[in-house]
Amino acid sequence: MSELKHVCVVGCGLIGGSFALALRRAGFTGRTTACGGPRSPRLAVERGVVDAVEESFERGEVCQADLIYLAAPIGGIIDFLRTRSKQIKPGATVTDAGSAKVEICRVARESLTKGVTFVGGHPMAGGENTGVQYARADLFDRANYALMIGQGTDGAEFDRFRSLVESIGARVLLTRPEDHDAAVALISHLPQLVASALASLLGPERDVEVADRELAPARAGGIPPSECERDVEVADRELARALAATGWRDMTRLAGSAWSVWRDICLTNQPNISNALGSLIAELQSLKDALDARDFNRARDLFDEANRSAAEQRALRYSGFEKS
Repeated sequence: MSELKHVCVVGCGLIGGSFALALRRAGFTGRTTACGGPRSPRLAVERGVVDAVEESFERGEVCQADLIYLAAPIGGIIDFLRTRSKQIKPGATVTDAGSAKVEICRVARESLTKGVTFVGGHPMAGGENTGVQYARADLFDRANYALMIGQGTDGAEFDRFRSLVESIGARVLLTRPEDHDAAVALISHLPQLVASALASLLGPERDVEVADRELAPARAGGIPPSECERDVEVADRELARALAATGWRDMTRLAGSAWSVWRDICLTNQPNISNALGSLIAELQSLKDALDARDFNRARDLFDEANRSAAEQRALRYSGFEKS
């Protein structure tokens, strides 16, 4: 870390701000700056997350940062690589925290100039709140941090950044972009979409859908349902909203996530996400078929398998982890 004098965070929200704070906690004594967006860099300065707003890119100057940490949404990362690569000084290292790696790594290879090192990365940390006001120094503690291999990165530079990641409390996992994107579609992108879909079941828009559906027979010249029948589904949903408690909140925590972040993830990892959704749909359909047939042994087997899987994941998270 001693060779780093200046770190610039592009997109200083939860992840970027937490990276800056984690560096400070790990002993970094150099300069930290932030850019990207009209408000978040200044807010990061006001909150003491970084030292100053990085203005070199907007001025058309070469940025003097030794490490540039790209923590914007994926579209912003790709745009930065395409439009700002000539403003990165030779010898600098560029890394990113994007949730889908194939497209980012491809654009980095095409755009960055000779002498600039790129290390694709993805910290498996975060939450539904994305602003710099939620940044914290311990966000990466015991978090897995994927680093991309097979990208032609200089070995010594790669090892230096790996050591830096370990110094902020994370555990490095090495993978290739294609393998990474398939894996995170299952364990990160799918849970987000499931949480959003589940939360939407209690949304007020559903009441409007019920009303529209109930009016359809009348519009078609049929006989509309009775007043009692019309009210049942809406009343059931209102009761469900009132009864929703810990289980619902735990399952839908991610539903507060911003579409501005997830839009780019869905765009750049669509095939893998679609495959993961297909697997889940097939599993749910199998479970529904078993319940319809009153085959409760199938449900029992699912619970047993889920219990084992959850226990294995908890053990894996904490086993063999040595914090630097």
